Amino acid sequence: MTYLDEMEHFARQNNIPVIVPATREYLQNLCRTKKPKTILEIGMAIGYSASCMLSVCDANIVELEASLPNIELARKNFDKLGYTNRVNIIVGDCVLELPKLRGQQFDLIFLDGPKGRYLEMLPDILPLLSPDGVFVSDNVLFRGMVRDGAPIPFPRFEHTVEQLREFLNTLEQDPDINTEILHIGDGLAVVTKRKN
Repeated sequence: MTYLDEMEHFARQNNIPVIVPATREYLQNLCRTKKPKTILEIGMAIGYSASCMLSVCDANIVELEASLPNIELARKNFDKLGYTNRVNIIVGDCVLELPKLRGQQFDLIFLDGPKGRYLEMLPDILPLLSPDGVFVSDNVLFRGMVRDGAPIPFPRFEHTVEQLREFLNTLEQDPDINTEILHIGDGLAVVTKRKN
């Protein structure tokens, strides 16, 4: 068992949400082919998805994360894997911290933060994407409730589902980007900028 496998096992045992194997495979293949130099991840948890990406490319990564216990675990994981000098963790609410990154460019942006706030973050994310970059959002189909007609089992999910529907519609209607919705894991939206 690799240390990445140990991280995944720990997360599942402790109910910490991390990417599923199919999403891990997709992100790692993307990093192998695109060879990003700069990555932005919104929603780090214990650093599992970041570590998966860093294991197959030589990028530096900026992390936005609000949970102090998760940050502490992530720091230990990055240290164990030797990634500490490639990771910059910004502590705080992602919606408030994103505008502070204005002017920077990232070759890969992975959005895996609070699903009900994806739409709110979108105007601050798209300008950060480099001309040849890729923007990937996780969980956009939200257990089949967003587009596949699965029933919404709890009223507390209604806002999230509504926001994700609007998020996807906004992406697909934007004339400056290409958007592909992939049925990988819980749904991935993959965005690239259109060439002029």
